[in-house]
Amino acid sequence: MTYPLSGDADDIKTGSIDARTTAPAPQAADAVTSAPLGPPPGASGAAAPVATPAAYAPTAPQEPPALTPSDWAYARGALSIAMSADATNASVPWANPDSGAYGAFSAAAGATTENGATCRAFSASHSAAGHEQRLEGTACRTAAGYWEAVAIRTAASRTL
Repeated sequence: MTYPLSGDADDIKTGSIDARTTAPAPQAADAVTSAPLGPPPGASGAAAPVATPAAYAPTAPQEPPALTPSDWAYARGALSIAMSADATNASVPWANPDSGAYGAFSAAAGATTENGATCRAFSASHSAAGHEQRLEGTACRTAAGYWEAVAIRTAASRTL
């Protein structure tokens, strides 16, 4: 069987692979000049607005993540222990191994009675997704004897 391009005259020269030929000598390049381009015909001379790619566009600072329901499942126990402690500012840590979030609660003042319920101010920290929040709030003891956060606000936050 023969192929139409298999003769010696039809060989494709492959440069350095074909030892029978030599590479052409490099030639000097023409001089390159630069000049600003004008607008295309029919366009105004005003510069078009330049769009910044989304990857480089400035972004607004993100809000630190809030305590999720799964975080509260772990944090609630620490809140209860901190509120039941006799000492103020005794820090009780918590951590959620599923989300990686962690923090601590501490009672900020002694217990008071509000509308017939025993309540206590607390301070807390919450860290998740590279952000750390400082929280302040109030927890009150429920009729069943559990401490429940009734008010929480952000005191300050920072990026880790």
